[in-house]
Amino acid sequence: MRNKMSIGIFDSGIGGLTILKEIRKILPRENIIYYGDFKNNPYGIKTSHEIQKLSENAVEFLIQNHCKVIVIACSLIDGAALEYLKNKYSIPMIGVVEGGIKAALLESKEKKIAYIANPFTVKTKVYENTLKFFSETHSIQAVPCKKLCSLIESGWENHPHRLEVLKGYLDKIPKETDTLILGGTHYPLIKKDIRVFFPKKIVDSSLESVFELLNLLISMDLFNKENKKGNVNFCINGDTSLLLNRLPEIFREKFESVFSVDY
Repeated sequence: MRNKMSIGIFDSGIGGLTILKEIRKILPRENIIYYGDFKNNPYGIKTSHEIQKLSENAVEFLIQNHCKVIVIACSLIDGAALEYLKNKYSIPMIGVVEGGIKAALLESKEKKIAYIANPFTVKTKVYENTLKFFSETHSIQAVPCKKLCSLIESGWENHPHRLEVLKGYLDKIPKETDTLILGGTHYPLIKKDIRVFFPKKIVDSSLESVFELLNLLISMDLFNKENKKGNVNFCINGDTSLLLNRLPEIFREKFESVFSVDY
């Protein structure tokens, strides 16, 4: 029975949709609940304590709705709250940072890695600390990108100066860097534009987190073994229009179950 329970995905915006998209490709049988805390977005202007409390609320919602595992689909929340949540709850959880670091270590021949992320994520040093855990020989350089998430959330193509803004950030990557981690779940949505200014190896943390999820499901024997495609329920505690406007752009399939929740 536990195998049929849902995978919970939590984000404060639409960035987690990139993880959901990869889960649908790799684990199509799984049922999914996507909880978007749109009411309290953006998280980047909040304190770590505030993010932890908001994350508790999201985890409680997903547990009450019978999730078997939770994916924290945001590097900012990963840095501020993942360890806190793991210590508080017994439900298995994964973030997006560790998978990105592991993949970058495999790809980087020169041992020179960089990552782009929200300034709050950079401040937590979650990428630096995770790298130290796995390697003492690689270096990593942070490039904080203050404006990218808001530009992507509001419609990347709507901003005529978007490439100038993007180039300004990517020009700060040290020249010797051979591998770039997309340290935000929004960034895969503009990967083609990022590749124009950084033609070397790019690691998509959203995709890598799904491989981490796959390993977790294998180790705990939690696969949904039903021979049918799983359901996806979107539960948004704010204005659902942003989500509804972006779903057709990101997914080829049509979703009907979008709920406004007061939680």
